[in-house]
Amino acid sequence: QNPDKMELLFKKEKLYGRDNEETLITDTFCRVTGGKSEAFFIGGFSGSGKSMLVDTLRVSVKNVGGYVIKHKFDAMSQERPLSGVLSAVNQLCLKIKRRLSPRHLSALSKKLEDDFGDDIGLLARMLPNVCVLSSECGSRAGQMEDGNNSAKTNARSVSFTLLRFLRLVSSPRHPIMLFLDDLQWADDTALDVIHTFLSDRMGSCIFFVGTYRDNEVHASHAIFDLLQKLETSNVPTTQVPLTGLDQVDLNKLISDALCLFPRICKSLTDIVFQKTKGNPFFVLEFMQSLQSRGLLQYDSCQKRWVWNEETIRAEEITDNVVHLLSSKMNQLSNDMQLLLKVMACIGTSTNESVISYLSESPEYSGVRNGLEEAIIGGFVASNEEGFIKFVHDKVREAAYNLIPDKDKRQLHYNLGKTL
Repeated sequence: QNPDKMELLFKKEKLYGRDNEETLITDTFCRVTGGKSEAFFIGGFSGSGKSMLVDTLRVSVKNVGGYVIKHKFDAMSQERPLSGVLSAVNQLCLKIKRRLSPRHLSALSKKLEDDFGDDIGLLARMLPNVCVLSSECGSRAGQMEDGNNSAKTNARSVSFTLLRFLRLVSSPRHPIMLFLDDLQWADDTALDVIHTFLSDRMGSCIFFVGTYRDNEVHASHAIFDLLQKLETSNVPTTQVPLTGLDQVDLNKLISDALCLFPRICKSLTDIVFQKTKGNPFFVLEFMQSLQSRGLLQYDSCQKRWVWNEETIRAEEITDNVVHLLSSKMNQLSNDMQLLLKVMACIGTSTNESVISYLSESPEYSGVRNGLEEAIIGGFVASNEEGFIKFVHDKVREAAYNLIPDKDKRQLHYNLGKTL
């Protein structure tokens, strides 16, 4: 096989060095299926594997008849503090619709109409997707708008209305895992709603999982206020810190990637650990940078990967993952760079329809080709529903850094005008 075409065999779906944490989050969820809501907080640096740890639970939740709903906060979230929670619960409506038989869907529709009565229109305004569960919701929402109803949808009203809905759709047989990512961007308004959900004693069954970058929050952040309130309300709460992988687990990861015995990789692992402090995402990018720079090569005669420790130690290789990614992106095609810049301006994710629309404009005609290249290159991921997102926050940060500071405002303006 051509050594230039050999790839590092990273097992990206495997969670290294987190056995204890995986057991802890699984055991916590099992308690929730007994009928009592709990909270689980995971703190750690960006790239430490917080989201991947949470994702290990998805199959278990589905197997017991539960639902997983997720929202990822960003720097703009505080301008729309309740939109994240509303978006997550709005997703839930579609998941329930896909899961229920016509008979069970009809029963749920009747429960919604009986429980909410005239307030069902207010629910539909908050959760537009609830109309797939009850046709009555859509007509009532229309009546409220036609009548210029002045009902306030403030935080307290939103909390109470959503809680009433969650009481109807969650149970020990159908627990709901609400996963809110990047809580460092959330404010007290959104987290107060979470407290309302979890402190409920009238039948809701919710497993709340919140992740945050613990190096980016201060002692007065709303996260710690929420933790205090949950303790006061006697809501069982677990806190787990994720640090970098230790050298033993890191050596297992590198051994798997190189298909070599761990004892052979140990010298390389020591260098990688020194540079990355065991941060899993940084490790992947760092190893790929070694390969792209010819410092890690596949020797077809020996039929194994080889490297020169002294050469690697002597090389000036950045110990900042964003700088590493930015350097990598500077070598990409113009179309791919354009796509990455555009997506970085939009946010952490967008839809293929938006990219298609932009590609019809002469200024952004290359984004369609750029999207295909970016998916192949592993910078963004897509699903069957046309949803595309950066594979990691640091990839988006590096992509945004491709835009000179003096051009950022103009690019945002031009995109907004085109869309």
